[in-house]
Order: sequence, then C-alpha cells, then structure tokens
Amino acid sequence: MAQTERLPRGIRRRGGSLIVYLTLADGREQKRSVGCVTLKTAVRQREIWQREIEESKYIKPKPRTDLVSFSDICDSASEYYKNYTRAWDAAEGRIARFKEWWPGRTAESITTPEIDAQLLANVAPRGLKWTKCTSNEYRVTLLRVFALAVDAGMIALNPVTKAKRHKLENARTREMSIAEEASIRAAIRKLYPHKEPEFDLALNLGCRRSNMYGQHNAKRAPMEPLQWSEVNLDFRVVTFQRSKSGKSYRVPINDTALAAFKKLRERSDGTGAVIRKPRPGRTGAEGRELFSSRKWFDKVLAEAEIKDLTWHDFRHTFGTRLRAARVQIEDIRYLLGHGAKSITERYAHANLDVLREAVATLDRKTGNQTGTKTGTSPVLKIRAS
Repeated sequence: MAQTERLPRGIRRRGGSLIVYLTLADGREQKRSVGCVTLKTAVRQREIWQREIEESKYIKPKPRTDLVSFSDICDSASEYYKNYTRAWDAAEGRIARFKEWWPGRTAESITTPEIDAQLLANVAPRGLKWTKCTSNEYRVTLLRVFALAVDAGMIALNPVTKAKRHKLENARTREMSIAEEASIRAAIRKLYPHKEPEFDLALNLGCRRSNMYGQHNAKRAPMEPLQWSEVNLDFRVVTFQRSKSGKSYRVPINDTALAAFKKLRERSDGTGAVIRKPRPGRTGAEGRELFSSRKWFDKVLAEAEIKDLTWHDFRHTFGTRLRAARVQIEDIRYLLGHGAKSITERYAHANLDVLREAVATLDRKTGNQTGTKTGTSPVLKIRAS
C-alpha cells in the first residue's frame, strides 16, 4: 500500500504543483500556487509571503481598472448573455441603454450614487415611466455586467452591490373562473372551433405556451414545439423537454387531454409537431405547423369580453384547481415542472400513478358522464380527492 505524502503545515499538492495557504491580517485564508517547485522552495516562499503579510508589506495585486472602459465590460457581458443565456435579447437592450448613460467613462469611475440616480430617474412618472419591477430588472442586469468584469479580473469592485432596489408586491395570482372558461369556450366554438383542443391541452397539462408552440424569436435560443415523439398516448404521458430551469419533466394525460390529442392526431401522420392546422376534408393529411396562439386567443378574449387574462394564466388555473382538489403541493410542483425544492424531494421521486389521479380531477364531464353527447355544454367539475 502506497504511503500518503506528508507535507508541512500550510502546503498542499495539486497535481504536479504545490499550493501554499496564507493567513491574512483579518483572519481569512488565502491560497496561492508556487508552481512545480521543490518542497523546500515552497516552504521558503510561504514564509516570505506570510512575513510580508505580518509586516503589512504584502498587497494583493489589483487590476488596472483605470484602463478599462465601461463600454468594454458591457461588450463582454453581451457576449456572455448570447453564449450562456436563453433570453439574451432583453439583456442586450438594457446593456445598450447603459452605454448611452455613461459614454466614454471608465468602469471604475461609475459610482453607486450615480447608478441609484440613473435608475430612479426613469421610474414613473419620471423619464421612461418604468415600473419599479422594470427598474429592478435593469439593476440586476447592471449588477451582472460589473460582476462578470470582476470575475474576469478587469475591475476590482462592483458598485451595483450597494445600489438600492425597490420592494415589490407584484405577484400575479390571476386564474380563470369556471364562468370565464365557459365564455371562452363558447367564443372559441363560434370563431375558431378547431382551436378547442389547444385550449383543452393548456388547461389540462399546465404547460407554458412555448412548450406547446415552441420558441421562434430570432434573438432567443430556439425551442422546438411539442413533438408527437414526446407524446405517448398508450402510456398516457407527455414529456416536456424543457422547463424554465432547462430540465425535462412529465405530465400524465387525463381523459380531456387524451381527447384533444386524438383530435390533433387526425391532422398529421403522427410525426413532427403536434399543433397543426387541419386540412379541410382530408383526415390524416399533414396540416400546417402553428407557431403561436396570440392572434386567435386575443380575438377570442375580445369576443368573450374578458380582460386581464393571458395564456400563462392557464398555468395558474391548472395549479389552483389541483390545489382546490386537495392535491399535495409537492405533486403540483412536479406537474408544473418546477422541480424538487429539497434533497428529500430529489430522492423521493413523484409517483406517476399519484400524478395521474391528480390530473384526473381536472377532467371535463359532459351530460350523463357516460361519454355520449347530450347537446349540453361541458361543465367543469373539480372532484375532491
């Protein structure tokens, strides 16, 4: 058995290099590499550095921030957002405005009071009439611009860390009522009857619009619409390839969603995108792939005379109705694709059968509930578990 190398105090080996650990004047620890040298050289160098610290001669090297322009760190941040974030277009617009605020300035010359003043100058009713939420979003982006520059060694300090932010009470809790659903459904049947399956999927899968129609903004990472390869009608489960966190998740298909999928299945050969426009008189013919619900949904809301309702509010409705049916909050979290909140949940995976029972509480029942049509409008019933 090979013997473990015994090294002096404050010396560690990393591969072929030696690392020395120093104790700073404030008690914090700092490590520095001395490279591929002998153990004796490393010990001697540690003693020199430690003595300099004790005699207040050791000063940590600082970058020449007087040479770094604010425009340069903005350009570096733009590249970071393009390479590592999905929705980089919003950050790009904010960064362009930052460069307008402080043209020709060095990064270190911009102070916290200046940042506070500039952000406040645009909050309504002043300047650009931002909401407080918008001001906070600009602050977060600016914070990231400086933080990336600090990490890259371009500057030493981040002046945005102490910049003020607004306290918000803006959590949106809008969900659709049963009466509003009936009005919307009636408007869909009047204006766009072939759109009802899409409406049913939104209500019974609780997914985001992009999970159904994809993401096609040229300035954002592309995202494919829901594909038939991700829908298993035999096992009755749909797999969404990307949640907001970037991870995939599964949602069981209840009876209402199954009926909707079967309607949509008639519009294609079972491959490619699920959401397609029907081909009149040609069952099974490949309809045109659809990329959004905005135009028809806005007209439906106007016909139903419903205001302040968005497609994303169907997710709120999905979660609220599950909670009203006494579904456990952990199961709702999985069905919404929010993922585990704790180590325990990561090990205790959601039971698919339990999730099936959960989404079954959302099924629409018609007439005598035997599956036959009675001519009456469907009425949503929330069954308590």
